[in-house]
Amino acid sequence: MAELARKLERNAKYILWAIIGLFVSKKKPPPLPINFTALTSVLVIRPDRLGDVVLSTPVYESIKKSFPHLHLSVVVSQDNVPILIGNPNIDKIIPFEPKNIGTAIKQLRNTKFDIAFTLNKKFSAIASILSLISKAKYKISYAHDETAWLYDIRLPLDNQLRHESLNNLELLNYVGLPSITKSPCLYFNKDEEKKITIMLNALRKYPKRPLVLIKPGTRIEQWGWKEGNFRIVAEKLSSLKQAEVLFICGPGEEPLINRINKQANPKIGQLPILSIKELALVIKKSDLLFCNHTGIMHFASAVETPAVVIFKHGEVSRWGPISIPHIVLEEKNSDTLSPEIVLKKINQLLANTTKNNKTI
Repeated sequence: MAELARKLERNAKYILWAIIGLFVSKKKPPPLPINFTALTSVLVIRPDRLGDVVLSTPVYESIKKSFPHLHLSVVVSQDNVPILIGNPNIDKIIPFEPKNIGTAIKQLRNTKFDIAFTLNKKFSAIASILSLISKAKYKISYAHDETAWLYDIRLPLDNQLRHESLNNLELLNYVGLPSITKSPCLYFNKDEEKKITIMLNALRKYPKRPLVLIKPGTRIEQWGWKEGNFRIVAEKLSSLKQAEVLFICGPGEEPLINRINKQANPKIGQLPILSIKELALVIKKSDLLFCNHTGIMHFASAVETPAVVIFKHGEVSRWGPISIPHIVLEEKNSDTLSPEIVLKKINQLLANTTKNNKTI
C-alpha cells in the first residue's frame, strides 16, 4: 500500500507540473557554451538539507573563479543560511522558509537574473518553483520529466554514480564554465575563530592529545550505530590516553548523550549546543571526526579534517566524505560492526594524518 501511495503521489505531481506547463511559454535555448562574459547575474538554487548545501560550495567558487564579474545569489533554507555567511564567492544569500515563502518570492522578483541553476539531480518541486518564480532569462537543471517545459538547458540524466558535489558541477561543465573547483570549503572570520579557540581551551583537559569529536546522534534512529558501541569507543580512546574525546550534542540529543555518559567510565566531555557555523569551526580545529552518515560529516570535508564514518544507509560513492583522509565503514542490514574494528580504524587514521600537531 505504501508503494502504491508513493506511485500515486508521483503521478499526481507529474500531472500537476504538466498542467502548469500548458500556461508557460517555452523559450528557445541559448547556444552552448554560454557566453558568460555578456551576463551580469547568476542564481543558484539549493533549498535542501545541510549536507547538500555544504557540497554545493564548489559551485559558487567555480562560478566566481571563472567569471569574477558575475553577481552571484544563492537560495538556501533559512536554517542553512549561517553556513554560507562570509563566503567570499557569494554576493547575496536569499533565505527560503516554507512558512514565510513571501520573503523569498519578493527577493527573487526584485532581482534580475540572467541564469538560474537548480542543482537537484533528483527532481525537487520546491527548487523548481523557486526557479520559476525567479523569472531568470535562462534556467538550467537536470532533465526531469516533470519540468520539460520549465528549463531552457537540461542536462540529460545518466546512470553514472558520482559524488553529489560532482553532480552539482556537471551542470557547470555542461554549459561551458572553464574553471572548476571540486573541494567544498567553508569560511570563518577572526571573531569566530577567537570565540571557538577560547571555548576549546576552557573545555579541554588534555590539550597535548589528539582531539577526536564523536557524534552518536543521527536524524533517523535506525540509521545510527548502537549508542553503546559509541560509548565503548569513546571510553577506550580516553582511558588508553590515545586521544581526548568530546561528544557532539545536537539539538534534542541531550538525552542520548546523558544515557551514554551515565554508563561511561571515564566520563566523556561534551560540547555545548552550538550553531552550525560554530560546530563546523570546532570540527576544523579537531584532529578527527567520528560519526554516523549525517549532515555534519560534510563539514569535515569542507574544513579538511579526517573522518571515520559509519554508513548504515545511502550510497557511499555519492554521499561519502570527499577530498580528505577518511575511512568509511558500512553496516547495512546488520549490526555486526564491532567497537574494536572502529577503534582500530580511528587509531590508524590518526597515525597516518598530520593534523595532530596543529594548535587551537
